[in-house]
Amino acid sequence: MNLRRIFVTAAMAAVLAMPMSSFALPQDKDDKHEEKREGHPVIHEAIRQLEHTKDELEHKAAKDFHGHKALAIKSINEAIAHLNEALASDKE
Repeated sequence: MNLRRIFVTAAMAAVLAMPMSSFALPQDKDDKHEEKREGHPVIHEAIRQLEHTKDELEHKAAKDFHGHKALAIKSINEAIAHLNEALASDKE
C-alpha cells in the first residue's frame, strides 16, 4: 500500500471518527443557550472540528507524506473559509 493511500485512509478515518451527534443536537443545556446566541450551530461546530483536525495534522502528524499533509491542511483552510463566507452571507 503506498503512502498516499495510507494518508488518505487515515484522514478519512479521522473525519469519520468525529462524533456525528455533535453536528445534529446540543450536548447539554449550555449548548442550547449557545445555539440561540451563536446562530448556525452546525456550521460553527464544523469550523471548530476542522480547526482541531488542522491543529492535529500540523503538530502531531509524523511527516509530510510527500506533500499530501500540506494539501490536506490547505483544503481544511479552504473549507473553513467557505464556512465563514456562508456565515457572512447570511448576515447580508
